[in-house]
Amino acid sequence: MTSRAPTSPSLNPVYITSVGGYLPHAPVSNDDMESVLGQVGDAPSRLRRVVLKANGITSRHYARRDGVQTHLNEELAANAIQDALDRRGMHINEIGMLAVGTTMPDLLMPGFASMVHGRLGGAPMEVLSTSGVCASGAAAMKAAYTSVLAGQHERAVAAASELPSTMMKAERFARESEIAGSRGEVATAYQYFNADFLRWMLSDGAGAVVMENRPNPDALSLRVDWIELTSYAHEHPTCMFLGSSDPRDLAVGKTWLSVDNASAADEAGMMVIRQDTDLLARALLPAGVEECKRLIKAGRIDPELGYDWFLPHISSMYFYPKLVEAVAEAGLDIPEDRWFTNLTTKGNTGSASMFLMLEEALNGGMFEPGDRILAFVPESGRFIFSFLQFTVVEPA
Repeated sequence: MTSRAPTSPSLNPVYITSVGGYLPHAPVSNDDMESVLGQVGDAPSRLRRVVLKANGITSRHYARRDGVQTHLNEELAANAIQDALDRRGMHINEIGMLAVGTTMPDLLMPGFASMVHGRLGGAPMEVLSTSGVCASGAAAMKAAYTSVLAGQHERAVAAASELPSTMMKAERFARESEIAGSRGEVATAYQYFNADFLRWMLSDGAGAVVMENRPNPDALSLRVDWIELTSYAHEHPTCMFLGSSDPRDLAVGKTWLSVDNASAADEAGMMVIRQDTDLLARALLPAGVEECKRLIKAGRIDPELGYDWFLPHISSMYFYPKLVEAVAEAGLDIPEDRWFTNLTTKGNTGSASMFLMLEEALNGGMFEPGDRILAFVPESGRFIFSFLQFTVVEPA
């Protein structure tokens, strides 16, 4: 029997009572990356060492072994959800809503959450699939949070999962490396570097949280004070994309669906993930500062009360000192020894990053009762920013 609470005019408190995670296989070191992903053109990458030196990542996880994919994305998500449920001592039957975010689901349809629900089993429940890039996980969490807040469900699960290694294997870049030099004049965002550097940035993993209208009776919980999710797409062009030859000039014939077939899209290089690194460096943090200042003015973020922990999702340690300056510019005083990110050891897991930070911090004993936590999830797809505030509470 699923858990469905009666509709109430009053809002319920919402608590994260358990956090789970799943990282496939043993960590992969920098030196072993190409043995897992393969070499493009049977030659070592000229960019790998440069990109890795800048991003600071020393290990990550891939759902691959001996050059073969070992997990579906839905499996990663289901494993993380099961871990969260096991830590809480709950069965999937007790959950009223499941919200799951990802950048690239295994199937174009049906929805990712439906596939994850099908793999988990259980009883009938409300499901929601959230799409996008890094902020899709925050969107899933906000949806689950809102359902408990409004009294629609007593318990909900939010999760995020990423499997970029399927898009980063050498075979997908072989044709791209051959034709990149012959394209002539192309959009800046479409240049080969903006695809190849992502091979050394992105990694696989999933995380999940159980949300309830009362704290965990046996362990620390995180009270969800609020979640904000805001798009700045009206101010900035597309920065990270898949499925187009030029996202700045979208028109019929310039998307993977509007060409004759999938082979034609692949031949044109549309089926390779790209990120406009110039736009990323120039626009992401200033827009994030703008959003932070907006939330301070609105009374959401309170610099006077301060924060005990700051958990930022960052794609590369290259941005870390720049983010320190941006946070100070926004008006927040959070000492760096109270910042936490596991980017260097877990890799950039996109939408799952925030969940995996919470999992390591909460289950690792980092938080204490009364701690106030501010999390930050920027998305460079077309500039979405999510800020989330939690307060650590003792067992009920």
